[in-house]
Amino acid sequence: MANVINMSKNQKISMTKEDGTAIKNFFIGVNWDQNRYAGESDIDFDINGFLTNSDRKVAYPKDIVNYNTYGDGSGYPWVEYSGDNLTGDDSQGITFDGHHYDEYFIVHADTFPSDRTDFTICLTIFRAVQRLQNFGMANNATMMICDYDNPTTKWEYDLSENENFEKLNAVEMGRLYRYGDGFKFQALGSGYMGGMTELFKNFGLDIDEGRD
Repeated sequence: MANVINMSKNQKISMTKEDGTAIKNFFIGVNWDQNRYAGESDIDFDINGFLTNSDRKVAYPKDIVNYNTYGDGSGYPWVEYSGDNLTGDDSQGITFDGHHYDEYFIVHADTFPSDRTDFTICLTIFRAVQRLQNFGMANNATMMICDYDNPTTKWEYDLSENENFEKLNAVEMGRLYRYGDGFKFQALGSGYMGGMTELFKNFGLDIDEGRD
């Protein structure tokens, strides 16, 4: 059975195997359960990845991995993306090491772009502002990262345990970043009101989600 370690905000973890060697492939999975206060529309959580350097600026669309940019994956040899799960229904997503994940990334260290240092993983609610939705309308919203090839230890970050997230609808969960010959992961927990629009501003982009 895998050892699950709960992460706290701003905690940094060296992503290494038990023998101290660097992990080559990272599994990053997110889950959520809609609760009875979700309103008329299903809550559509989305995992987003932003590929940057320390300046946190992205070029659209090549530095963003999400439901809108990934396509068939031909432009992203370093990352695999689950595709869009619209409702958190367990019929979508993947079962990995005995657990279900609604959406996920698999990041390949050996082909990670040499001119980039960071991959920031964010969770948003599609059209949250228009639908008046926030993280308080979901239960068990979590993110987990581990060694894809040998998941003996898993690190989990639980949004549900932090009341500060209840009124928010976009959050930076954590960042995978280069460190020496390998990578570290930092739990961030930086939240936003204003949905994807506010989140994307922090990566140098101005977007409009439009209306339902």
